[in-house]
Amino acid sequence: MSSPRPPGEGPDDAEVDRAFAQIVAGLRSEGSATGVNPPWPPEAPANRPAPQGPPPQGPPPQHLGPGTPEGMATDHRSYEPPEEDDHFVPPPPPPLPAGDLHFWGIVVGLVLGPALVVLSAVVPALGAPWAFVGAVLAVGGFVLLVLRQPRRRGLGDGDDGARV
Repeated sequence: MSSPRPPGEGPDDAEVDRAFAQIVAGLRSEGSATGVNPPWPPEAPANRPAPQGPPPQGPPPQHLGPGTPEGMATDHRSYEPPEEDDHFVPPPPPPLPAGDLHFWGIVVGLVLGPALVVLSAVVPALGAPWAFVGAVLAVGGFVLLVLRQPRRRGLGDGDDGARV
């Protein structure tokens, strides 16, 4: 709730209520008899002539204006997907390092460690020792990952870190 105003600062509640009632009355007088919004659809103006004769028969006209590029579909029935000329085919990824024990220690630690922690929580037969082993493997995998990073990065080594 708001704190009470000291006397003499701003309009009192009765003045605010009167001003609000005037605004609402003005809105009602500007709108139609049913409320603020005008009726929909709007009534046709009296000076517009009524359409003469039956509606046109046959297929609807095609709208091929000067802004329609050649070959562009004008409706959903004439759409044809574009022909694929050239598309990027990435090179095959390099093979996993077979003899790099540091890499495989990271993989085992970061995959098997959290898996053991989750399994020990789900399967009660594994118990707390396997959760501890999983936590040690996860921390060890993270430590190996940090140790694999280069010790120093020079400003002029030509590598900004992005590989595209």
